[in-house]
Amino acid sequence: MRKIMSLLFVFFVFGQDGNNTNPTTKETEKNTLKSAPKIKKIEDVVKGKTHIPGLISLYQDSLSGNLSLAINKSQIGKEFIYFVHAREGQLNTGVFRGNYRGTRIIKLNRYFNRIEFEVQNNAFYFDPNSPLSRAADANISTAVLASEYITAESDSLIMISVDNVFLTEALHQITRGTSPMAKNKNFFKLGRLIKNRSKYSSLKNYPENTDISVQYVYSNPTPTNWGSDDGVTDARSVNVTLQHSFIEVPKNDYKPRYEDPRVGYFVTEITDMTTADDVTPYRDPIHRWNLEKKYPEQFVSVPVEPITWWIENTTPIEFRDAIRDGVLAWNKAFEKAGFNSALEVKIQPDDADWDAGDIRYNVLRWTSSPNPPFGGYGPSFVNPRTGQILGADIMLEYVHFTNRVKYERLYEPITDNDKTENKYICSSGNVKHQGNLFASKVLKSTGRFSLLEEHRLIYESMVNLVLHEVGHTLGLSHNFYSSNFHSLNNIYDRNKTEPVGLTSSVMDYEMVNIGKHNNWTGQYYSTTPGPYDIWAIQYGYESTLKNPVDEVSRVSQLLAHSTKEELKYGNDADDMRSPGRGVDPRIMISDMSSDPIGYAQERMDLIRSLYKELRKRYEIPGESYHSFTDAFYVLSREYRSCLTVISRYVGGMYMDRSMVGQEESELPFMAVPKETQKWAMALLDKYAFSPNAFSVPNDIYNHLQLQRRGWSGTKDHKIHDQILDQQRNILDQLLHMNVLKRISDSQLYGNSYPLSDVFQDITDACFAIDAGTNVSSVRRNLQIDYTERLIKMVLNKKGEKYNNLTISLAYSNLQKILKHINKKYGVDNATKAHREFLNYRITEALDT
Repeated sequence: MRKIMSLLFVFFVFGQDGNNTNPTTKETEKNTLKSAPKIKKIEDVVKGKTHIPGLISLYQDSLSGNLSLAINKSQIGKEFIYFVHAREGQLNTGVFRGNYRGTRIIKLNRYFNRIEFEVQNNAFYFDPNSPLSRAADANISTAVLASEYITAESDSLIMISVDNVFLTEALHQITRGTSPMAKNKNFFKLGRLIKNRSKYSSLKNYPENTDISVQYVYSNPTPTNWGSDDGVTDARSVNVTLQHSFIEVPKNDYKPRYEDPRVGYFVTEITDMTTADDVTPYRDPIHRWNLEKKYPEQFVSVPVEPITWWIENTTPIEFRDAIRDGVLAWNKAFEKAGFNSALEVKIQPDDADWDAGDIRYNVLRWTSSPNPPFGGYGPSFVNPRTGQILGADIMLEYVHFTNRVKYERLYEPITDNDKTENKYICSSGNVKHQGNLFASKVLKSTGRFSLLEEHRLIYESMVNLVLHEVGHTLGLSHNFYSSNFHSLNNIYDRNKTEPVGLTSSVMDYEMVNIGKHNNWTGQYYSTTPGPYDIWAIQYGYESTLKNPVDEVSRVSQLLAHSTKEELKYGNDADDMRSPGRGVDPRIMISDMSSDPIGYAQERMDLIRSLYKELRKRYEIPGESYHSFTDAFYVLSREYRSCLTVISRYVGGMYMDRSMVGQEESELPFMAVPKETQKWAMALLDKYAFSPNAFSVPNDIYNHLQLQRRGWSGTKDHKIHDQILDQQRNILDQLLHMNVLKRISDSQLYGNSYPLSDVFQDITDACFAIDAGTNVSSVRRNLQIDYTERLIKMVLNKKGEKYNNLTISLAYSNLQKILKHINKKYGVDNATKAHREFLNYRITEALDT
């Protein structure tokens, strides 16, 4: 019977494949088979076509613009690197200028009278000496993305028409599907690709690469979302331009270098399928340039071919020196790795016969976009087989060096990839913009502002941003641990920070460093690679020793230093910028010094002291209140960031990724000491939850007015909503399911701040101080929000996953709240109504 059922199951499964065939696809294939052209001679077909010779010869019809490829027969079955990037786009579409879209290995295969574009799967490695390598294709699917009939042929060439390949999304998908989990169902839609409106915008061919640029035109006759900015001229017709590059696989002696989790590089993930003993069969090559010594016998040598950067001729003149300094500063790190003058910088001439889209050049590019997704963006493209970096660009946004404030972003957390779903998107420029705005408000409000000081601020921020983005193009990923480098006492001392950096790595999102003292002369930003950067470059770029045993020893000795405080590392997967994410509060953005809590407290005190100066400094006779409003919200955004940093220490775990037995290593996980957690909670009480937490001078709120533009209207600011939003941001972290579980779990291995105490302290912070008095409107908002969160935990409805330990403590604290709100007489009507409502919500929930 079991055999019969198995046969029926197989019949059912394979029968499904046939029944689900798309009838449209069947019809298309049927029509295509009918239209197979007769193969002609090459010389007969190329008449009237413009020949563009190069890696793969191009022929374009001079009348219709139709494109054909003339493929050398020696290239059939050969691997090419296929790279796609956006030459032009619009953020609403998910495509923007300079956007790297992906790199893959592709083959052009012949199947009888057709040429197939087949993408290879490079996620797995099979040792060629293993018998298992004979089964390397088992259950691994390649992807035939396009198949075109041969139109002409000679002894050495095969010609195909490729309009159906490049004027469609056959090779690369642009339009995005709708996720059933998406909250926003009315997102911007490109619509349908219109092939007869799409066209080739540029065709370039070189001996080692063929570049085909296509402007894709989409039609959406009845859009319901017209775009979030004025960059969309008309949502019914939107175009984006992609460049498809076919690159010859480099022929050199490049040897891949593999990832170690203690050093941060971008990698290509490849799993070894033929190793039996390794529990982590990772064979992930790091991304790095093929940098070779010109004189190998020298300890420090110039490279055979330096990494050359071109400053695009669109770059503002006033920024060019800072950009050059930022690039060349990396030579300090490469000298330690054995290279002199590893990087060089040139300026693109105004009359250059090449543009920044030419992948043969590494270009620092500038844009000024209406709604930029980044301040800096530094991707590179690599050989997916080896990790060798083949080229890179850096996109810099001018808006992030202006005084413009994006109000819709003031209360957003700083997160990567929200808009672009691209792992190379970097928010360092956004952080610099916020930092520069904040620093300028501090300088002006304390009477320290001058053109010289402003120039120093902009110069240091520009150098730091370029250092960061160039670091990405060298292969380095983020290191958000590095801000713990200097003590709170030393962080403001330029003599101590300037030689080595404010942070141990420029790959952090470095917040602006500014003190409250009038005689402060410290650094705003790092202007040199830090100790971690130098060490990481050594790991990636020091020459490989010829003797394998010596090489293993060299690498082991280098990595043994990873336990040093200045060499510790944590990337985007570890950081705690979003509620519930990460575990180690030291791996964080918007923090500074080895005492991030103390630094944040100092900054919040500074911000509080500046509020009373705002009107005097920013109300200018004859002008609107826009500058004053800008200043207030810039300070408020910074205040929020400080609270966020502090909140991560409650329930936090210190993490160490050292190897077993490594000297000076610590436990893989250690709870943040109780006294540190309690201190963080006390500061959250004082600066976020207490009745005076958000006190500002009485005359601030009624002067918050933005300048009208056209029909933008006169809008009052929702002060209660904004304050509650800041408080919710903290409660989102403290009461996140992951945090609550971690607190209770870590009690089993060292955490001495139990979950019961955490709940008690939050409840007291929200209710205790005004239990017998009138409750302010701000506190009433907070108390209702906190109570509703506890009710949600207790009810634990379908879809919620609060554990029993959390639910019981939530129940207990609701009972405590009932005692806190017991007094309903001798208080004002608003407080009485508030407490009656809370009593109703709690009793109703507990009776459910």
